[in-house]
Amino acid sequence: MGSIYVYKDDLVFYHHTITPNPRPDDFSMHAHDMCEILYLLSGVGRYIVEGSEYTIEPGGMMLMRPSETHKVQMQPDCVYERIAVHFSKKIIEQADPKGELLLPFEKRPLGQWNYYQRSSFKSGFVLECLNAMKTDSGDEYSRRLSITSHLFPVLIEVRAAFGARQGEKEESQYHDISRELVDYINYNLMSAELSLDSLSRYFLISKPHLNRIFKKATGSTIWNYVLIKRMMAARQMIRSGKPAFEVCQACGFKDYSAFYRLYKKKFNLTPQQERRN
Repeated sequence: MGSIYVYKDDLVFYHHTITPNPRPDDFSMHAHDMCEILYLLSGVGRYIVEGSEYTIEPGGMMLMRPSETHKVQMQPDCVYERIAVHFSKKIIEQADPKGELLLPFEKRPLGQWNYYQRSSFKSGFVLECLNAMKTDSGDEYSRRLSITSHLFPVLIEVRAAFGARQGEKEESQYHDISRELVDYINYNLMSAELSLDSLSRYFLISKPHLNRIFKKATGSTIWNYVLIKRMMAARQMIRSGKPAFEVCQACGFKDYSAFYRLYKKKFNLTPQQERRN
């Protein structure tokens, strides 16, 4: 994996990256605490978002909102090249208090309307803006400004494409009962009673078979998915100032020491360090 250009701070993360001969093990299911735009430059494969599967091709764009789990699986004989922009909602909310530019991320069901084909955009303007975010300046302020100033035109184009899709029917790519399973888990995500046993009883399916169904659809085991979602929610609560022990209970964890270890492993910070930041 090689990075052509990278910029990162607390509110924005941009990278232009190439991965020759991508292997399935190179990319695990994950989620972010920012919005993400991913533009595919080369390669063919599929993106799995909350169990929905999208076939992606060069010129296509993926959108993910905070805590929306996703996983990429590219064909191994290709070169996987992409530009990704992660940004905090805070950057947009200051200029767009009504949230119009965030509608493509937020005003849709979980794991749906994530993919935009090249034909969704009228010209190559989006790619021009994404490339223009890179600058030779070594000054951190100039590098950040180059990204944020070109981000808004991209979001305006995406908002227009999102508006044009209203009324269309999204074709479901879920397998078996995966849609119902994902929805049920998210609805009960913070319940301390959520477990493989409780899911098995509710769906009348054995635990091994339930996990096979879920992994086929999402690329992850059920419990890994639950932990990722809970950790992202916990981080938001910690950052808002809530006490760690209260967050632990609110996110469905019964054991604070286990929560503490998971948090530190996931974010390389203790809950207390996160709160101070």
